[in-house]
Amino acid sequence: MPVRLSPTQFTAVIQPWAEVAEPIHRRLARLIDAEPGQEVLWIGCGAGRPVLWWTKRFETHVEGIDPDPKAIDAAEAAARETGLSRYSTFQTAMPTNLPHEAEVFDVTCADMLHLLGVDGAQVLQEAARVARPMSTVAALVPCWLSAPDPNDASMLASFGLVPQLLMEWKSAFRLAGVVEITVEDSAQDGKWIAQGGFGTLVRGWWAARWAGVTSVLSQEFKALRAMAQRRVLGLSIIKGIRWPHE
Repeated sequence: MPVRLSPTQFTAVIQPWAEVAEPIHRRLARLIDAEPGQEVLWIGCGAGRPVLWWTKRFETHVEGIDPDPKAIDAAEAAARETGLSRYSTFQTAMPTNLPHEAEVFDVTCADMLHLLGVDGAQVLQEAARVARPMSTVAALVPCWLSAPDPNDASMLASFGLVPQLLMEWKSAFRLAGVVEITVEDSAQDGKWIAQGGFGTLVRGWWAARWAGVTSVLSQEFKALRAMAQRRVLGLSIIKGIRWPHE
């Protein structure tokens, strides 16, 4: 079993920003018609890079939520260094119990890769609760692209990663009161995980020193990358509209 990395460390290893993560965010922004002036909530913000990207690109206020206090400390430091503290706020909180009133955000996004081990359906319930009626609710979700092999599922569980079939994710959206659901691959070429062994090792070292290297060299990590390459496992963007309460 690999050394368990935090969600922020895990995504830093598998999704380097320039090569993988930023193109995914550009695709997500196009899909949800992001625009200046929106009030945005980002659930599972990690060390804050997606929040700062959205803040700078769309000149809008973005609030980042993450259950890891170390990640939030890093996010706040990054906001100060980039001069974006005025437009971004960060808070340590459980994504299944958000510290917000109902119906306050124009766009609500969740990154399930930054929420390893958290119940995705509960996150969507909370995301929908704080979204304004007729506003956008979106998520980046790990998906099985076919019926999963039990051994594959067991390997991913060692990272805290529990994918679902797309039909299961869409059902969770509907149960949360989100309709008009649209689904797209997060990356047109299917490459939502970085390739190249040496680069992955380097990122593992910078993310968590020897624990990161050990994790990258594990059989479970190799199996994860192989599943992504074989298109057994994907990362999808799902978005919909928060229907008004009756």
